[in-house]
Amino acid sequence: MVQTAGSIMILGIGSFFDMKWKKIPSALFLAGAVWAAVCVLLRIPQEGAVEALTQAAVSLLPGAALLILSFMTEKKVGAGDGLTLLLLGLYEGMELALGVFCLGLFLQSLLAVVLLVLKKADKQSCIPFLPFLLAARLVWMGL
Repeated sequence: MVQTAGSIMILGIGSFFDMKWKKIPSALFLAGAVWAAVCVLLRIPQEGAVEALTQAAVSLLPGAALLILSFMTEKKVGAGDGLTLLLLGLYEGMELALGVFCLGLFLQSLLAVVLLVLKKADKQSCIPFLPFLLAARLVWMGL
Protein backbone atom coordinates (compact mmCIF):
# COMPACT_ATOMS: atom_id res chain seq x y z
CA MET A 1 0.00 0.00 0.00
CA VAL A 2 2.84 2.37 0.86
CA GLN A 3 4.46 1.59 -2.49
CA THR A 4 1.22 2.27 -4.39
CA ALA A 5 0.77 5.65 -2.69
CA GLY A 6 4.34 6.58 -3.60
CA SER A 7 3.95 5.58 -7.23
CA ILE A 8 0.63 7.42 -7.62
CA MET A 9 2.14 10.53 -6.03
CA ILE A 10 5.26 10.51 -8.24
CA LEU A 11 3.19 9.82 -11.36
CA GLY A 12 0.67 12.54 -10.46
CA ILE A 13 3.23 15.25 -9.77
CA GLY A 14 5.36 14.17 -12.72
CA SER A 15 2.32 14.22 -15.01
CA PHE A 16 1.56 17.81 -14.05
CA PHE A 17 5.10 18.95 -14.90
CA ASP A 18 5.23 16.81 -18.05
CA MET A 19 2.01 18.32 -19.40
CA LYS A 20 2.77 21.91 -18.39
CA TRP A 21 6.50 22.22 -19.13
CA LYS A 22 7.43 18.92 -20.85
CA LYS A 23 10.07 18.53 -18.13
CA ILE A 24 10.16 16.69 -14.85
CA PRO A 25 12.12 18.34 -12.02
CA SER A 26 15.22 16.61 -10.68
CA ALA A 27 13.96 17.15 -7.14
CA LEU A 28 11.04 14.83 -7.89
CA PHE A 29 13.44 12.08 -8.96
CA LEU A 30 15.57 12.63 -5.88
CA ALA A 31 12.55 12.41 -3.58
CA GLY A 32 11.34 9.39 -5.54
CA ALA A 33 14.71 7.67 -5.21
CA VAL A 34 14.70 8.17 -1.44
CA TRP A 35 11.17 6.74 -1.28
CA ALA A 36 12.20 3.82 -3.52
CA ALA A 37 15.10 3.03 -1.17
CA VAL A 38 12.65 3.01 1.76
CA CYS A 39 10.35 0.64 -0.16
CA VAL A 40 13.24 -1.75 -0.88
CA LEU A 41 14.42 -1.59 2.74
CA LEU A 42 10.88 -2.38 3.96
CA ARG A 43 10.96 -5.58 1.90
CA ILE A 44 14.17 -6.89 3.49
CA PRO A 45 12.64 -8.22 6.75
CA GLN A 46 9.93 -10.07 4.84
CA GLU A 47 11.93 -11.41 1.89
CA GLY A 48 15.55 -11.36 3.04
CA ALA A 49 18.29 -9.02 1.87
CA VAL A 50 19.44 -11.03 -1.13
CA GLU A 51 15.93 -11.61 -2.47
CA ALA A 52 14.82 -8.00 -1.93
CA LEU A 53 17.93 -6.57 -3.60
CA THR A 54 17.75 -9.04 -6.48
CA GLN A 55 14.11 -8.13 -7.10
CA ALA A 56 15.02 -4.44 -6.91
CA ALA A 57 17.75 -4.90 -9.53
CA VAL A 58 15.42 -6.85 -11.85
CA SER A 59 12.66 -4.27 -11.39
CA LEU A 60 14.92 -1.65 -12.95
CA LEU A 61 14.83 -3.36 -16.36
CA PRO A 62 11.73 -1.69 -17.91
CA GLY A 63 12.93 1.78 -16.90
CA ALA A 64 16.49 1.06 -18.01
CA ALA A 65 15.21 -0.10 -21.41
CA LEU A 66 13.24 3.13 -21.79
CA LEU A 67 16.30 5.19 -20.80
CA ILE A 68 18.40 3.39 -23.41
CA LEU A 69 15.66 4.08 -25.96
CA SER A 70 15.74 7.74 -24.94
CA PHE A 71 19.43 8.01 -25.72
CA MET A 72 19.13 5.97 -28.93
CA THR A 73 16.38 8.27 -30.25
CA GLU A 74 18.27 11.41 -29.26
CA LYS A 75 15.71 12.21 -26.56
CA LYS A 76 12.59 11.84 -28.71
CA VAL A 77 11.54 9.55 -25.89
CA GLY A 78 12.05 11.51 -22.70
CA ALA A 79 14.66 10.41 -20.20
CA GLY A 80 12.26 11.51 -17.47
CA ASP A 81 9.82 8.84 -18.60
CA GLY A 82 12.52 6.21 -18.18
CA LEU A 83 13.56 7.53 -14.78
CA THR A 84 9.95 7.52 -13.63
CA LEU A 85 9.54 3.94 -14.84
CA LEU A 86 12.70 3.02 -12.91
CA LEU A 87 11.08 4.38 -9.77
CA LEU A 88 7.80 2.62 -10.48
CA GLY A 89 9.66 -0.66 -10.86
CA LEU A 90 11.45 -0.15 -7.55
CA TYR A 91 8.18 0.72 -5.80
CA GLU A 92 6.04 -2.08 -7.09
CA GLY A 93 8.11 -4.60 -9.03
CA MET A 94 8.96 -5.38 -12.62
CA GLU A 95 5.70 -7.09 -13.55
CA LEU A 96 3.57 -4.12 -12.56
CA ALA A 97 5.99 -1.60 -14.10
CA LEU A 98 6.01 -3.52 -17.37
CA GLY A 99 2.22 -3.89 -17.37
CA VAL A 100 1.68 -0.20 -16.62
CA PHE A 101 4.21 0.74 -19.30
CA CYS A 102 2.44 -1.38 -21.95
CA LEU A 103 -1.00 -0.10 -20.97
CA GLY A 104 0.30 3.49 -20.95
CA LEU A 105 1.72 3.03 -24.46
CA PHE A 106 -1.60 1.63 -25.62
CA LEU A 107 -3.55 4.57 -24.16
CA GLN A 108 -1.12 7.09 -25.64
CA SER A 109 -1.39 5.37 -29.03
CA LEU A 110 -5.16 5.62 -28.93
CA LEU A 111 -4.96 9.36 -28.33
CA ALA A 112 -2.31 9.78 -31.03
CA VAL A 113 -4.54 8.03 -33.59
CA VAL A 114 -7.51 10.20 -32.65
CA LEU A 115 -5.41 13.38 -32.88
CA LEU A 116 -4.01 12.32 -36.26
CA VAL A 117 -7.47 11.53 -37.65
CA LEU A 118 -8.80 14.88 -36.41
CA LYS A 119 -5.71 16.60 -37.84
CA LYS A 120 -4.91 18.11 -34.43
CA ALA A 121 -1.42 16.60 -34.53
CA ASP A 122 1.12 15.26 -36.96
CA LYS A 123 3.88 12.68 -36.64
CA GLN A 124 6.24 15.29 -35.21
CA SER A 125 3.87 16.24 -32.35
CA CYS A 126 5.05 15.68 -28.81
CA ILE A 127 2.62 13.97 -26.44
CA PRO A 128 3.63 13.77 -22.75
CA PHE A 129 3.82 10.16 -21.57
CA LEU A 130 3.56 10.40 -17.78
CA PRO A 131 -0.18 11.21 -17.78
CA PHE A 132 -0.71 7.94 -19.62
CA LEU A 133 1.45 6.07 -17.12
CA LEU A 134 -0.67 7.60 -14.35
CA ALA A 135 -3.89 6.60 -16.12
CA ALA A 136 -2.53 3.10 -16.69
CA ARG A 137 -1.53 2.78 -13.01
CA LEU A 138 -5.00 3.88 -11.91
CA VAL A 139 -6.64 1.40 -14.32
CA TRP A 140 -4.28 -1.32 -13.07
CA MET A 141 -5.22 -0.46 -9.48
CA GLY A 142 -8.90 -0.81 -10.39
CA LEU A 143 -8.32 -4.27 -11.82
